Amino acid sequence: EQREYLQVDPQFQHAINLIQSGHFGWADYFQPLIDSITGGRDYYLLANDFASYLQAQERVDTEWKDKKKWLKKSILSTAGSGKFSSDRTIKEYAEDIWNVKPIPPEI
Repeated sequence: EQREYLQVDPQFQHAINLIQSGHFGWADYFQPLIDSITGGRDYYLLANDFASYLQAQERVDTEWKDKKKWLKKSILSTAGSGKFSSDRTIKEYAEDIWNVKPIPPEI
């Protein structure tokens, strides 16, 4: 479905133009990426969210410069992530979804 009504952010279009020009490497290598986000095929609405992404990145850049504040936020973010563990997640998938039991390693 075409979204002709969408006004593309000039900074988004500039980024697309840089990628297409080969500024970041081989232009043809990135062509599938360009094709997936232009011409009404922007499934994830990157063009719509580009301005807010840039604003968020500016906030990150500002906070990164304050190393003490960044360290505190990093620690709090990690502590607040809960009990995520890839080992636990794989174990739960094995038990609850795949219905398989682990095989103890031979020592």
